Amino acid sequence: MNHKNFPKDFIFGTAVASYQVEGGIYNNDWTYWENKSNSVCEEPCNESCKHFEFVNEDIELLKNLGIKAFRFSIEWSRVEPLNGEYDQTAISHYVEKANKLIENNITPIITFHHFTTPDWLLKEGLWASALTVNKFVEYVNKMMTHLPKDIEYFNTINEPGIFAMFGYYSNQKFPPGVQNEKTFIKASDNIIQAHKESMKVIKQHNTKAKVGMTHALHEWDDDDKSLLNKYLKYHLEDKFFFASDQDDFIALQTYSIKRTSPNFIFRAVSWLMIKIPIFRQIIFPRFLDFFSGRNDYVIPNVRTTKMGYEYRPQAVKYNLHRIHKKFPDKDIFITENGIATDNDKERIEFVTDVLLDVHEYIESYGKVIGYLYWSLLDNFEWDLGYKMNFGLVEIDKVNFSRIPHPSAKWFGDISNTNNLPIL
Repeated sequence: MNHKNFPKDFIFGTAVASYQVEGGIYNNDWTYWENKSNSVCEEPCNESCKHFEFVNEDIELLKNLGIKAFRFSIEWSRVEPLNGEYDQTAISHYVEKANKLIENNITPIITFHHFTTPDWLLKEGLWASALTVNKFVEYVNKMMTHLPKDIEYFNTINEPGIFAMFGYYSNQKFPPGVQNEKTFIKASDNIIQAHKESMKVIKQHNTKAKVGMTHALHEWDDDDKSLLNKYLKYHLEDKFFFASDQDDFIALQTYSIKRTSPNFIFRAVSWLMIKIPIFRQIIFPRFLDFFSGRNDYVIPNVRTTKMGYEYRPQAVKYNLHRIHKKFPDKDIFITENGIATDNDKERIEFVTDVLLDVHEYIESYGKVIGYLYWSLLDNFEWDLGYKMNFGLVEIDKVNFSRIPHPSAKWFGDISNTNNLPIL
């Protein structure tokens, strides 16, 4: 069997997000969103994987598998359940979690916001309010006074384009379900400001900290010169991506390719609405919701993942070069990539193809810090509920036992040795 050797300091690991795995969180915007009478969600999150309760077992699982890094998010609504009132028990939980990872030679990577915001900010308009910026920075400051100084890697805000676009431009996926371009732009500006201010706070507390906002970057059809394609690419990705000019690294998260429908009438109407401000601000978001569907345009008969989008491992390679073109001197950290599938062999196939491209890129340019597979556990996939199994480890929903797939051992061996086997 042949191998591809990765640099000794290359970080292989996995990732989770608090709301998607912890369970027992009932006081954030998602709790409200998924339990509305007209909810778009398949099901509520409820107890998820009980990772909050099983954290020690999950760290032991990481250790036994040989996985050397673990990205996790801190649940803001646990830490600050009421405005200005911090829960020391919750703070201690995350501090102890980080320390236990360090004690077991597993690199912790901290994310401060992974889509969920405390419910006491609902009445303020969530991220459309400047108050949320101030409160987020205060929360980050509070956590940084407690988190161990040995932590090197921090993510401020996870995939801002996703929860901004899907929450303030589309009512089909994320809270608060606003459909207004002006509100979306205001929320976007606030998110960027929160990132920049919290990055300064992190560095004030930890001089060796390396900080980045994570970006959901799709591969794009570069032959598509339509105004719609340019508009979506800028508002969903580029304006946030470009705002990472002062970040210590670019945190890349990618899964597939995004295409716009080639239908002439759809594109012509889109062009007209984008050009006329009043249409663009109010009517266009509703038009896109109605005609684009959840995954926008997917080529007929193309291979797809369980999520319904195109099977596209090469999207990572596309975005490594995209980042290099924009920020040639910055390091890149692939903080999420993976596949939802019922076929574990397909998971191994997908990740192998991605890592071969990463290895090829490193040989040409270097500057890739690591690769984190999404996700360690089968978890709650937002509006799609528990149908999308990204995990290396299956969760028994009756007794919450952990059942590693063969891919978990396979990936653990890669993480432990920094060698990719080529079958």
